[in-house]
Amino acid sequence: MIMAKKQYRRLERTIGYSVLEITTPTDDLYFWTDDTIQQNQTLQQAKEADVTYLPVKQGEQIIGLVKRVELTVGETIPLTADWLIAADTPILHLIELFAEKPDRIFLVLQSSKIIGLVAPADLNKVPARASIYLLTAQFEDALARMVRAELNENEAELEMLLSESRIQTLRAEHAQTQKGDLTLSLFYHLYLADLFTIVAKHQGLRERLGLRSRNHADSELDFADLRNRVSHLTGLLLSSRDDLRTINDVCNRIIQFSDMISRSGAE
Repeated sequence: MIMAKKQYRRLERTIGYSVLEITTPTDDLYFWTDDTIQQNQTLQQAKEADVTYLPVKQGEQIIGLVKRVELTVGETIPLTADWLIAADTPILHLIELFAEKPDRIFLVLQSSKIIGLVAPADLNKVPARASIYLLTAQFEDALARMVRAELNENEAELEMLLSESRIQTLRAEHAQTQKGDLTLSLFYHLYLADLFTIVAKHQGLRERLGLRSRNHADSELDFADLRNRVSHLTGLLLSSRDDLRTINDVCNRIIQFSDMISRSGAE
């Protein structure tokens, strides 16, 4: 059987889930209305839930937003286009928007109807984590193929680039797979951190990714931790505005490096 060459898929922010998957529906929102009796209760509930913006409702129509400061609110913010986002917007695009305006929330539109709200805290939800994971996983696959091609799956070269203890661990894993009649080379047991180490130490690989030195590579490829964080649901992925900018920066770098791999033809 003739195997077709695997085509490289260019990484973009369209990968993953859409905003709809992390939207808080309107039925679960706190609304600001003209009902003065209800207002105090709404403010208390919003404070307890750490809600910053409240949609303003007039009748059944959302006409704007108010910003909560403790137990008071400011003037109504008109509902202009920059407070709205389409439900089918990719989450990775939403991350970019939040990184630019970290204090912003968006009302979510579907078929010209507001169906809910999305805020930075919603990026802790599983679909957002999965979108980031898919981006890093596909980049890891492309990087692994580039490393295998550059080194011709030569284990002697691998031994020069990784520590002796790491090679021993990989060989132990490799031996276990051989017992199951799997004949893949040692290169198929490399972790993302291994790939980063190999790229940092190998001049040819660094040059393919536009990395000037080993220190530069160590700095620019320092995002294995993010891939691990999105996989562990017991901890917050995002807890501050700085986290927004960091996550967005990693997404930008992954996409940039994937373009370089594609252009180099090394994958």
